[in-house]
Amino acid sequence: MKTHIYHFKSIVLGLCLLAITSLNADAKEKPNAWPFTLNCPPNVYISCTDNITNLSIYGNATYMYGPHTYSAGTPTVQYNLNSCNAGTITRTWMVEDHNWVWHSCTQTIFVSTGGSGGPVIDWPEDVELTGCNPNTNPYQMPGGDANYPTWESGTCSMLGRSYSDMLFTVNSQCKKIMRTWKVLDWCNYTPSQGYGIYTKVQIIYIINNTAPVVNCPAEITVNTFNCKDAEVTVNPLTVNPSVCGGSFEITNNSPHAKSKGSNISGVYPVGTTKVTYTVKYGCGKTKTCITNVVVKNASRPTPYCIGQIVTTLMPIDTDKDGKVDNGMVEIWAKDLNKGSFSKCGYHPLKFSFSKDVKETSKTFTCDDLGSNKVQMWVTDSRGGQEFCEVEVIIQNNGANIPNCKRKVVTPVDPLYRVKGNVLTLTDTPVKNATMTFRYTDPIVKYTFTYDTTETLELDSFYNFSGYKLYRYITVRKITEKKDSTIQFVSKSTKTNAVGFYLIDSLPLRNKKLEITGSYSDAPKNNLDHKDVELLTKFLLGEITFSNYFQYLAADINEDGKIDITDQNLLMELVTDKITTLPGINQWYLLDKKATFAKPEDVLKGPIPTVVNLDSIAATQAPIDFIAIKKGNISVDPGSLQQSVLESRSSFDDGIISVFPNPFTNDVTFKVEHSKDVQASLSIYALNGQMVSSHSYQLSKGVYEINVLLNQLQDGLYFYKWNLGDQIVSGKINKIK
Repeated sequence: MKTHIYHFKSIVLGLCLLAITSLNADAKEKPNAWPFTLNCPPNVYISCTDNITNLSIYGNATYMYGPHTYSAGTPTVQYNLNSCNAGTITRTWMVEDHNWVWHSCTQTIFVSTGGSGGPVIDWPEDVELTGCNPNTNPYQMPGGDANYPTWESGTCSMLGRSYSDMLFTVNSQCKKIMRTWKVLDWCNYTPSQGYGIYTKVQIIYIINNTAPVVNCPAEITVNTFNCKDAEVTVNPLTVNPSVCGGSFEITNNSPHAKSKGSNISGVYPVGTTKVTYTVKYGCGKTKTCITNVVVKNASRPTPYCIGQIVTTLMPIDTDKDGKVDNGMVEIWAKDLNKGSFSKCGYHPLKFSFSKDVKETSKTFTCDDLGSNKVQMWVTDSRGGQEFCEVEVIIQNNGANIPNCKRKVVTPVDPLYRVKGNVLTLTDTPVKNATMTFRYTDPIVKYTFTYDTTETLELDSFYNFSGYKLYRYITVRKITEKKDSTIQFVSKSTKTNAVGFYLIDSLPLRNKKLEITGSYSDAPKNNLDHKDVELLTKFLLGEITFSNYFQYLAADINEDGKIDITDQNLLMELVTDKITTLPGINQWYLLDKKATFAKPEDVLKGPIPTVVNLDSIAATQAPIDFIAIKKGNISVDPGSLQQSVLESRSSFDDGIISVFPNPFTNDVTFKVEHSKDVQASLSIYALNGQMVSSHSYQLSKGVYEINVLLNQLQDGLYFYKWNLGDQIVSGKINKIK
């Protein structure tokens, strides 16, 4: 083994000596040895978008030894790049020459982000959101991520995004948001030049497309007496405010309105004017409603008639026996006219003795001997009517009609009177109620006066001799003057101890009449805790009202609805915190004949407090009224449909009863449960604040739990029982 090793070393040594001998021989041939030169590729400048993995494309190093060129081999690569892929890359080659000297060179590749062209960004589109206040957070808007700018990730950029909003409000129905999106390229951002930041404006429209509920008024009718127009006063149009706060632009197209907004009040001509309201909502959408303004010409003709006429009967032989046995005279209505006219020009006029235009004449006989009151009716071409009274005196002077006497008629029932009763729901008489009778149309009274004047006038005549003579004579002139007065006539009377009223001195029978009543007493009379309890139970939904009287009595503040405000007001009166109730009515005196499809319809109005008569009948039926006191809900014994002292709530595993409810100091909860359970009770005020809480460990069975709540103020409260995984809630009411 040692022998073989020895022979190997000898061979290696021999080869080395042979190489040295060869070199020495070359040197002896070239005294100046060949130079050794290492050549690096030049530095280059590239973009981060260029290829930075295959660096050989940017050149390779070589070295020259003598006439020959050789590859310098594989370099050592050092990447000095930041997160934007910008910086330098160095390539270093190292080669050992024939003298065992190492040579090195380095190529630097400078990588920049400049010239990358910027990112390709997909910006969010403009969008329309509906509703009053929709969520405008991009992530929570419809579309989710599509509401943000997006881009493809690049090797030369680091992008971030942000936005800012500018809100422009046209109205509560129409808004616009200008959302400015900004995308910043951290790798290319140059603040001084504004390079590397990209901006786009997105428009977000917020539009309410829900049409509002418009309370369009019914037909508006007024009367005029001036033949051409009338002042019409109308409440402004209202729109239900539940849609986006109720800020709506309302206009009208009435040519006669004082303004073009929600109020169409103005001076309207005789006839029908169709008015269109336009309600703008959203961004330019509209809803319209139409109402008619009707101005009726209530002007009637102006009658002027003879105040008194005296005429005599003409003798007649009714049985044809040759003897006068009666008398007769015919008078025509037109003959009583003394210049009647229509100030509106509605001619021709017709004259009659009644509303019936065919009754143009009237015959008088001995039965009518003496004074008779007749009416001369004047009817214009449009049907307007008015009358004046004439005293017709029938005489039996020259005719000498035997046994001509006036017929005596004893009236069965006096005319021109109205009567009736005012009673409560329990038929209790209402004493000293004021009953008022008013003619709805004006009553016209006419008077005639005569002025007599005497003047001296120069007169001339010729005597028998032919001479012209002059003299002064006295001339008497009689001037007739007609006057009229217009007045609205009303009368009042009081009910007696049994609630009866009577008025029997009404001046006219054939005129429209309205009857109203009023009454007042101590505000707290007949009101007590039972009324509060009934109202509370109604609000809790535990009872309903069986007739419209209770709905009317329960609307304490007269706003057309029954709510907690009414309950609080009634409770304050009963507990002497206030001395009177708000509103204009303490008692309602209602037409006893009034009916409603549903009891609650009474709150929709109008309340039937007025009885209208076209005329007074000869035997006028009684006009009776029902008296309802506001707040006196318990007046009808049949109104209570369920016990007012206890309320019950059922759930899967049992029943909870509450009593008394309403309560004064403490309330008892009766819990019937079919399981063992951990229970808790919480009491809340109407504003959601917890005012009392309790915990209980309940076994299966029935428990009565008394809770002292005397520290609470009067009013409604909510209770909530947590019974394991079940919740039972309800309302309780504390009163004094």
